[in-house]
Amino acid sequence: MLAELRKEFLYGGRALVRDNALSQRLVRKLRRHEAMDGEALQALGDRLLHRSLQAAIRQLPYYARITPDFAPHEARQALRELFPVVDKSTLLDQPQGLYPNGGVKRPWQALGKTSGTTGTPLTVFRSLASVQMEQAFIKRHWTWGGFADGMPRAALRGDMVAELERKAPPYWFENRYNRQLLLSSRHLTDACVDAIIGKLRDFAPAMLQAYPSTAFTLAQQLQRRGQALDIPVIFTASEPLYPHQQELILAHLGGKIMDMYGMAERVAFATQCEYGSLHVNPDYSHVEILDQHGEPTEGVGQVVGTTLHNLAMPLVRYRLSDRTRWKPGRCACGRPFPMIEPVTGKLEDRITGGDGAEVSASVLTFAFKGVEHVRKSQVAQVGPGQWELRLVPDHGFSQDDQDKLLHNIRHLVDPTVQVKVVLREALPDTAAGKFRWVVNEWQDGRRT
Repeated sequence: MLAELRKEFLYGGRALVRDNALSQRLVRKLRRHEAMDGEALQALGDRLLHRSLQAAIRQLPYYARITPDFAPHEARQALRELFPVVDKSTLLDQPQGLYPNGGVKRPWQALGKTSGTTGTPLTVFRSLASVQMEQAFIKRHWTWGGFADGMPRAALRGDMVAELERKAPPYWFENRYNRQLLLSSRHLTDACVDAIIGKLRDFAPAMLQAYPSTAFTLAQQLQRRGQALDIPVIFTASEPLYPHQQELILAHLGGKIMDMYGMAERVAFATQCEYGSLHVNPDYSHVEILDQHGEPTEGVGQVVGTTLHNLAMPLVRYRLSDRTRWKPGRCACGRPFPMIEPVTGKLEDRITGGDGAEVSASVLTFAFKGVEHVRKSQVAQVGPGQWELRLVPDHGFSQDDQDKLLHNIRHLVDPTVQVKVVLREALPDTAAGKFRWVVNEWQDGRRT
């Protein structure tokens, strides 16, 4: 009973902050930005960037020597010429300079934490206004998929809504404040998933929020049972969405997938439209794509973003490990937002083949063509030109399946890489409930 009360307070409190009348007004305001022409949208971005840079100079000792004497229309030039590129290590090494108030959070500020999937978690301060803006941007994306406030929605992410030791339903929590069904992704097991499938069928959500890995696991369970759900739209986020996942999710869960790219630092936000294009939201943050020398590039580069709405702790030219490139042209959806190619994973999770060249995660999915009886998998680099293909076998897994995997890798992925198949009883998620399908455990000439 106490646990249920805690959840009532938690989700009731979130609804008060994120889903109030102000939030609805913010969404309507953001939707008007979709109809702006390029010149008006750039002017809006200049004003927001100028405000953020002025806040950084005023509040953060790291930027105290930078002159604030520049106008909004000069903000982009000032950003490039006066502000250095920083990253997570800079924040960790110089907290006194890059955190406000000497690194002490004010009572009215919120904490945001990265999940630390690369081994280095990070905490940032957030203003309550930025928390509201974040939800408004997410809700704007939902409208692209036809979802509106008041419709029922489900979530299958890392929410701890049922104890791990629970052996009987419910494996979910119904958030009555938002008509939201929160499902425990940790109970997508043979023993529990039938109840989860039945609950989803009865609840009939208009959309599902999920990690790609959790939606994929549910789709696998439905496939094994010869079943499917009919959820109009699946909103995925927080992990790379691989082609093999997308194919199975579409076959067994819903009519369409609309992916979202974001992070706890909130320096970049890109949303997939109904035509499949991934649009950077220029009213959310100022995004640059820079090469290895820190110069703008039309080729593949690292994502570097500047906060536009979190004035409590402005992150300026914050470099992420993710990489992408600008996509030229105008989308058929008509929105004036720039497009990028799908974002590839973190540099720490890139793997290389037998010749030392990087192997795309999308190419890795070819290894599983025609392979059955695999419940979960992970590709890990354990040495130069050496991979471990870690599998949780399903019923019926045989030497033929293993041979097929190795054949596919040699003929469809990389003929020179050394591969060892390792069978596991389980492949754990991170503490945040996410799963890393591709991991690099060989860095700087050593096993991590």
